[in-house]
Amino acid sequence: MDRVDFHAMNRVSHALSVLGPLDLDLTFTCGQAFRWRRVDGDWSGVIGHAEVVARRDRGGALAVEVRGEDPGEESIRRYLRLDEDPRVHLEHAEELRAVPGFLPLLGLRLLRQDPWETLASFICSAAANIRKITTCVEGLADAWGDPIEGSTRSAFPPPEAIARVREADLRELGLGFRAPYLLATSRAIAAGRAWSWERLRRDPIEVARARLTVLPGVGPKIADCVLLFGLDRLEAYPVDRWIRRATQELSSRKQARDEELADWARRLGPGRGYLQQILFHLRRTSGPLPALATKARRAAPVSAARRKITASARKAAARRRPATSGRPARPR
Repeated sequence: MDRVDFHAMNRVSHALSVLGPLDLDLTFTCGQAFRWRRVDGDWSGVIGHAEVVARRDRGGALAVEVRGEDPGEESIRRYLRLDEDPRVHLEHAEELRAVPGFLPLLGLRLLRQDPWETLASFICSAAANIRKITTCVEGLADAWGDPIEGSTRSAFPPPEAIARVREADLRELGLGFRAPYLLATSRAIAAGRAWSWERLRRDPIEVARARLTVLPGVGPKIADCVLLFGLDRLEAYPVDRWIRRATQELSSRKQARDEELADWARRLGPGRGYLQQILFHLRRTSGPLPALATKARRAAPVSAARRKITASARKAAARRRPATSGRPARPR
């Protein structure tokens, strides 16, 4: 695509094609990321050590201006999943098409974020709304992140930078009771030679979740948010109060443990993490959802060898069965 360097202004422009629907407003305000804001009608966010300003042009492409260290077209495209049509995730969840208000939200893109920034952001999310989380995350970047050249914004600080600060400094930023958890987790990751984000991408999801929940302040919900938003694990299904309500309503359950709800969501297929984010936004903004039709369970296919073994076992059991008085068996 076209690329123009503005050397005097330290800016680079990209025009990126888009596959499928794209709704920037929805993508940046749905509660998955906290560093995007409206500036003069455009969207300004931070990716790595760059401020990225994005808007749709008249032809439908995504016009992007980069200030600072240009991550490159491919990285921006990957971050926004521009080469993926979100509608593909309905292949295993056609039933969601009938949920009022669901289809118009398919322009939401699930961002591929930095896992450390995602973890820190969701530690800040405990008992907080989106505005509060945004304030805390921006405060961390302004206080200890590297300034972005040509921009008024800063990169998100690495765990080593936060590990060196005092708890009181974090509390002054508004983290409150979350401060000791973020500090302890920063220090654990900064000091952990065996810590590997790439390993968490490859591990079975139960193992990856268990490794994350060892960290201070990280429970199953935050761990699943990190897996989904930071580690590209689309099979993760974070359950918070909104998803708990949405999933209970869709599954016609009045009460259920979070693990049971996540297990029920397996019916939505391998992209259920993406669908979860739409359901989260829909339930939070539009109220209760209708129940989905109950899916009949399919019996597993039985091989010819298995049928032969079963038939032999029945004959053997019949030979061993004692004579009866002819009375019908009692129901279990």
